[in-house]
Amino acid sequence: FFVGLAQATSSWDPALDSFLNETNQQLGVIYDQAVLAQLLNELRGPNDLVALLEVEVTDEKLLKYVKTLTTRKAKFKRLGLGDARQRRLLAKFPPLGYEALPQRDLDRVYALASNMSDNYKNVKLCAYKQPSNCTLRLIPEVQAIVQASRDLEEIEYYWFEWRNRTGIATRPQFVAFMDLYKKTAQLNGYPRAEDYWFRSLELNGKDTMTLLDHIMHGLRPLFLQFHAHVRGSLRKLHGEHLVPRNRPYPQHLAEVFIGNAFRRVQAEWYADLPSPQAGLVNLTQEMHRRGLSTTQRVFWNVAEYFRGLGMPLLESSLWTFAQPVASEDDDRCWHKAWRYYTLPRMNFTYCPLNDEERFFNMFEAQSDIHYYRSAGVQPTLLREEPFPNFSDAIGKCFSLAASSPRYLQKIGLLRDPKWKELPARLNRLYVLGLRTVFLLPVFYVLDRYRVEVLSAHIKADDNEAYWRFTEHYTGSAAPTKRSNEQFDVPAKLLMEVDDQYASHFLSIVLQFQLLEKFCLRAGQFEKGNPKKPLELCDLSDHRDIGAALQRAMALGSSVHYTNVLQEMVGASEIAVDGLLNYFQPLYDWLRNENIANQLEVGWI
Repeated sequence: FFVGLAQATSSWDPALDSFLNETNQQLGVIYDQAVLAQLLNELRGPNDLVALLEVEVTDEKLLKYVKTLTTRKAKFKRLGLGDARQRRLLAKFPPLGYEALPQRDLDRVYALASNMSDNYKNVKLCAYKQPSNCTLRLIPEVQAIVQASRDLEEIEYYWFEWRNRTGIATRPQFVAFMDLYKKTAQLNGYPRAEDYWFRSLELNGKDTMTLLDHIMHGLRPLFLQFHAHVRGSLRKLHGEHLVPRNRPYPQHLAEVFIGNAFRRVQAEWYADLPSPQAGLVNLTQEMHRRGLSTTQRVFWNVAEYFRGLGMPLLESSLWTFAQPVASEDDDRCWHKAWRYYTLPRMNFTYCPLNDEERFFNMFEAQSDIHYYRSAGVQPTLLREEPFPNFSDAIGKCFSLAASSPRYLQKIGLLRDPKWKELPARLNRLYVLGLRTVFLLPVFYVLDRYRVEVLSAHIKADDNEAYWRFTEHYTGSAAPTKRSNEQFDVPAKLLMEVDDQYASHFLSIVLQFQLLEKFCLRAGQFEKGNPKKPLELCDLSDHRDIGAALQRAMALGSSVHYTNVLQEMVGASEIAVDGLLNYFQPLYDWLRNENIANQLEVGWI
């Protein structure tokens, strides 16, 4: 009775306020130590023992502090004390997570996660027809081999070799880990483990899957047309005996074809690029011609872009004290903003490489600077993004806008007017679509499989169920039928074993939704108007965008992401319409091409 009365009449509580203020301060100090340790690791490289030790020490310090909060936090929550904001702060406390497990289970779950991660990252494959040479890493050695190979047996060999080394080898570990994950969910107050899986979205498992299903349903017409065209290209390359009609395409061949889109793209890699004559722009070459040949020049050009949106101009000291990252590896060398919680400063690290990828990455990194500063008005507990990768969607929205041929022509990177014409635009959309549209179903399957396991609908190592999902949602199949004697799920662990993919999925969709809203507001996009397509939208110098964006970013995680979206785009849920509008010209072209070439759509 008294608990219910307290909840019904709850108001600001001074004891709780003191506890929250102390927690915000202490967490801020520990978070800052963690940021400094991670920064050291970034500057010295991933193998620096001192930096790695610093990261480990700060992680341990955070875990110990979170444990000390548990009892008092539970007491305040049980009594229902505090007003709405105090209860929100209480809800955003770092959870115990695995630390809630008994010591024996805790040691086991950390060992399992570490072993599977290490196996995925460090496993060595045996070379094709060289069984004694087992020194090849998936990235970059095997990836380079299959991308360049025209030997179909070699490509198929590496597809099986990777799955044998990462799947079957870790099967018992994966099963044991999922069992311990269910136990972790229970001990953290989640009777249904699938709800715990999506806790960072503040949605339960059922509602999250409903949202993902709704987006997948909206995406399907575009995906089916795109899939049909890619399957037709694969058939042209490899023959109908390998790529039969009305069937899912072979995954090992499709991975090579789609994987080309993530490299320095060349038009000749694609059998049926919309306009081979128009080609693809070499933006890296154009950057050097234009004089954007140093990271410093790119930094200040991008800073001016955001100032033109109505955001504050960055101070010169941010670049003066910026430091280059240790790695110049193409896959790990990126610009990054580092924010602190109690220290009155920010760090910026940059990649010395100067190319197209790093150019657009600078828009994402500087977007993070503005996000961190806007959200800095919140206390430590509410300063995080509404869900993981939310701020990444904002940054990628602006890198998308900056990739518009209109903007690139405006700043002198594109000179030939053909890049604004439909043939060249279709080529650009085709490559971007391979990177984007085909990734979403893969992310969906990886989470759908885990949700089915966590809700006990299938066993953790049900390989046949995994392939049913894969074939149905991605339209791809194994080179030969896979059974429960094999286990292929770990071969697709693009992140750590306990990372959910829904936030990445939603972040991709959200970046297009944000772009659509900002371009509508700027008068740069009109649905159905061929003179104002979304993919040509140029947001530069539209100063009214900045103020509205800063208001939304300043909310941090003080409210649910749906409330942040309402402030940002005037809608409370993530929707696929922006992505569909962005790729509308490509969809129209794909549909007509598929009809003209009698390419079947869908699979059975």
